[in-house]
Amino acid sequence: MNDHITCVIPDKTTACFVVAADREPAALPSPAAPFAAEAARRLGGPALMITTYRAADSPWDLRPYDEDGRTALRVCEATRHIGVTAVLPVSDQPFGGRLARAMARAIAQEVQGVAVDTDTGQVLGRPTENPHFTLADDWLGAWLPPYRDSGRCTAPDDEIDGCACVQLTSRGLRRFGLPELRVSGVSCPHDLAALNVLRTTAQRLLPLGTRPGTHTVPREISLTSGDFASYWGTHGPMWDNGPVTVRLTELRPRLLRVDPPARYSGTLNEWLWDELPSVMYELLHCDSDQEAA
Repeated sequence: MNDHITCVIPDKTTACFVVAADREPAALPSPAAPFAAEAARRLGGPALMITTYRAADSPWDLRPYDEDGRTALRVCEATRHIGVTAVLPVSDQPFGGRLARAMARAIAQEVQGVAVDTDTGQVLGRPTENPHFTLADDWLGAWLPPYRDSGRCTAPDDEIDGCACVQLTSRGLRRFGLPELRVSGVSCPHDLAALNVLRTTAQRLLPLGTRPGTHTVPREISLTSGDFASYWGTHGPMWDNGPVTVRLTELRPRLLRVDPPARYSGTLNEWLWDELPSVMYELLHCDSDQEAA
């Protein structure tokens, strides 16, 4: 087997956010610093396009992922969709995507609407954009399914390979020019650990997204404590031992599967249990250093 895979980063990517509302703004608001001046310069061009539709004629099917009933109802019953679209050179990411998201937040505030990230299906909860970029700041859509599949899974918690219910697939990496990531066949008790493997792998690959062209990537890559910390935007070490090695397999041109390394002779779930630092079983959310400050 070839010990490398090929990753093609396009010249340009598209980011899109949509505000579901019942009215349009009388005048477009300005996003907060540090985006205001650049938003004014880009507005009306490919890097920042604003379009509005009646909801019945909208090209966007807005179904927020895992939102409370009230928010989902507001989105579904809105009469207008206001789109904020940015077609960007990959070298302009993540700033260009952050600027577009900041504009969507500002419009949502102005019209008392709900802003939705169409790449991930997530509602944008805060009124303003964080001035510091971290991948954990809702740029990566990958969620845990209901634990034990809402009661349908009856495998014992203490069996390492008790089931294979969980498949996790990322959403949102494509706007950075990267393939999406998938991990399959995970047993329910290991779902959070598998999610953190996916998150850390995404962070490890993220620097590729600023350089268009064909890249040769080792099939097996090492995920470090620093990679996991960078995903959250923290500087302290996340674990004390050495790196965790994962193997990448191309499922489709824009989708990679994440597996244990070839040297590991056990199952995926045994690898998750035996080889991963305990923090990957514990950490669902972590404030960045900027948020904590």
